[in-house]
Order: sequence, then C-alpha cells, then structure tokens
Amino acid sequence: MSDEPQQWYVLLHEPVDPIGAGVFADPRFGLHVAFLGRLHEQGRLVGAGPLDDRPGTGMAVLRGVDENEARRLAEEDESVRQGLFRVRVRPWTVLLAVE
Repeated sequence: MSDEPQQWYVLLHEPVDPIGAGVFADPRFGLHVAFLGRLHEQGRLVGAGPLDDRPGTGMAVLRGVDENEARRLAEEDESVRQGLFRVRVRPWTVLLAVE
C-alpha cells in the first residue's frame, strides 16, 4: 500500500452519437481497445471498463503521467479522433493505493 497521495488521471469516454451499448459493435471500438493495450504495455493503465449506469460510456485510469501527458494520450486514441467517443480528462488524488 502507498501512504503518499498520488495524482492519477481518469479518462471518461462517452459516445459522440447516442448509440448506447452499440459502441462495442462499432468497428472503431477496436481502435479504442488497441489504445488501451498500448497504455497497458507502457505501464500507465491501472484499469479500464464500461460504466454500467450509462450505456456506451466508460473510463480508464492512468498513473505515472502528468496532466499534459494524460491529455495528450487521451487525444491519441484513434476512436476519439474518428468520432466514436469524446473524452474528458479528470485528475484524481489517490490517498490509498494497493500495489
């Protein structure tokens, strides 16, 4: 466990068009999965997945980046560039992390 506060970032994704859970069937969704895979390989991704109370939305949590890098990474997601998702970057102060 880490006792020192850490600054992580949350990428909140929501579909640009109201297609709800249909985002998983959209061919651009594979681009999003590839983006998350790259973040995982780089050791930046803590976790990612859908938000069940809002179909088609999801979030990814990043660590080891500053705010500028989190925003840059969010914009590199080709599914965002191609208009499947819009993304918001939110800072999250983590007071307790289980490593």
